[in-house]
Amino acid sequence: MQTREAFDLELPGFLVIDTPGHESFTNLRSRGSSLCDLAVLVVDIMHGLEKQTLESIQLLKQKNTPFCIALNKIDRLNQWDVKKDANSRDTLEAQDFNAKNHFEAQLEKTILAFNEQGFNVALYWDN
Repeated sequence: MQTREAFDLELPGFLVIDTPGHESFTNLRSRGSSLCDLAVLVVDIMHGLEKQTLESIQLLKQKNTPFCIALNKIDRLNQWDVKKDANSRDTLEAQDFNAKNHFEAQLEKTILAFNEQGFNVALYWDN
């Protein structure tokens, strides 16, 4: 496992807009996608691309907004062993066979769903 080094980071104006995924927040997601320079599309690895995620993708496409995808709730995978302060790649490597298989199966479903939306996606370390 790699150790983290302390560093100073100055960003001249960085605004985070967290738009809820619930369907009643469509207008908020639309406004948020028109304001941002870059979006982080958060996808629950256990549920994949839900209706609101597909809506968000369409909004980002319409606005030509660049985005990256963050898979979350990985710790809810079967037999997942949380590794405090470890990065996702090292944590995955430290999992047992069943947890790794569950991750790979859910990842494959998620990648296929993004492929069906016209995106070629990969884990950052495989990209």
